[in-house]
Amino acid sequence: MKEAPKYIVVADHLRQEILEKQYAINEQLPQENAIADAYNVSRITVRKALDILVDENLIYRIQGSGTFVKDNQAHETGSQESSLEIFDFSKFKVKLLNFAVNKPNVKIMDQLNVNEFDFTYEIERLILDEEDVVALQKVYMPAKIIQGMRMDVLNGSIYEFLTGELNMTLGSAIRTISSEIANEDVMQTMGLKEKEPLLTMEQRSFLTSGQIFEYVYNYIRPSKFSLHESVNLTS
Repeated sequence: MKEAPKYIVVADHLRQEILEKQYAINEQLPQENAIADAYNVSRITVRKALDILVDENLIYRIQGSGTFVKDNQAHETGSQESSLEIFDFSKFKVKLLNFAVNKPNVKIMDQLNVNEFDFTYEIERLILDEEDVVALQKVYMPAKIIQGMRMDVLNGSIYEFLTGELNMTLGSAIRTISSEIANEDVMQTMGLKEKEPLLTMEQRSFLTSGQIFEYVYNYIRPSKFSLHESVNLTS
């Protein structure tokens, strides 16, 4: 199997250090020259690695000062599975639309930090409340990390399979929440009669090692589903 580009390797190592809290929030990372020397790579390679972490909202740059760790890491609010899980599959049903193993397109390669020689699981499923469609979920996972995926697993929580059968330790996730009007393809897939406004949620999920294992894009009907979180300022 072809080795990952050097900038991906550097990004993976730095991500792991950040997620393991080897750097404090707002702490400055070493200068590019120092990182280049530590990994025996060029500054251009380091810059490309840092660009990945900026895109992931793990770090931020201040011109003339350097690169710093961003306060965006998942905070512990219970079990790891429930903090990553969006839907409670004891309450919602799943209708599997597609399960395939394919080579990723450019967008998925960027999101999962894989290359054109890797394969990814592509999962498309509807989340249902009784017969009402609540959401459309598109999930992508690197096959070299998640081995032995089965179709029956996709009818509920995939995370339970990862932790229970594959003995993986889930770490954190980065979520980006936005909104958009359903296009024709999404309307047809979700069975919508008109162009509804949808809540969109992107999630990139990581193991405790810092390895990314999932990219998921959710189209959620806010009229059928609401997000609830508790905030505790005393802990």
